[in-house]
Amino acid sequence: MMLENLAAVCAGELLKKPSVTAVTSFTAEPQKVTRGAAFFSYGGRSEDISEALSRGAYAIIHEQNIQTDDNEIAWIKVDNIERAMIRFMRFLIETRTLNAILLDKLQFDMLRLFKLQFDAKFIPTNIKEIFSQLIVSEETGYLFCTDKGLLEQIAPQFESIKKSAEATILQSHSIFKTSFVSGENYFKDFFLPSLFVGEFAALIEFLDKKKLPFKVDAIEKTGHFEPIFVNTILEARPFGTTNQAIIIETNEKLFECEIDWIKNYVSDEYLLILAPHNAKITAQCKRYTSTKSLQAISIKSLRYILVLGDREQIIEALEEPKQLQGTLF
Repeated sequence: MMLENLAAVCAGELLKKPSVTAVTSFTAEPQKVTRGAAFFSYGGRSEDISEALSRGAYAIIHEQNIQTDDNEIAWIKVDNIERAMIRFMRFLIETRTLNAILLDKLQFDMLRLFKLQFDAKFIPTNIKEIFSQLIVSEETGYLFCTDKGLLEQIAPQFESIKKSAEATILQSHSIFKTSFVSGENYFKDFFLPSLFVGEFAALIEFLDKKKLPFKVDAIEKTGHFEPIFVNTILEARPFGTTNQAIIIETNEKLFECEIDWIKNYVSDEYLLILAPHNAKITAQCKRYTSTKSLQAISIKSLRYILVLGDREQIIEALEEPKQLQGTLF
């Protein structure tokens, strides 16, 4: 890419007339700089710039004022490095055949468990991480993201996937498994609560409509409504081997939907619903102060405990040696 074009795309100013006229690659990570690269100085660390130069960078895009006598390489000054990177990502998406797709959190986490047989990137919301993914993307492909505001900046033309009305639920074998039909696809005794079938079917419909090849065998580890079957002293047991389970949800919005849904299947006397004290939810539930306080749960008379919180922290608390505690709340 010619330096004048790079400066224009980034809305930057080429400070000096360097010996080089073009760059061959782009990165915001100094350790990934190769000879001929343009380095985006995200964070403005002088040591990162020094490393980039030592590795052969031909251009430095920066927002800080830099005093240098080096006329061999290009110094491109921008007002804001993050905005410059966003402009460059937008340029990449517009000049390549990259399709941006907005997903909700559940769809995003489910689709990541599909075996997608086409170029697909699940982009995070961190600008530097997105940049690192986009610059190595293929000329064609799909970008999946949960951040609408971000997509509006880097890809004004994007699609979204709505919840499907095409799925037909045949049987709910439990609150965790469902048999259903989506289009021409039949899923028997599939590990998915019926609450999530519409979202799952929407993904299938999208992939079928776009004629994108994929396979899906199981999506047990989405991070949503995941059960841990336990005995009466909260020791984990294999799936389905006990009548009691702790169900963990990490997303507040989904947690409120799950509360309404599970009450259609489990009566209040067999159900306990827990959320952290600082959770911003309106549904009625018991509140806990810390994950360690979950050790005080008595599950003897319960079937299910639906808990909002960090899965790893909750599991870690339950696996710790039980300590004498007063009450959970």
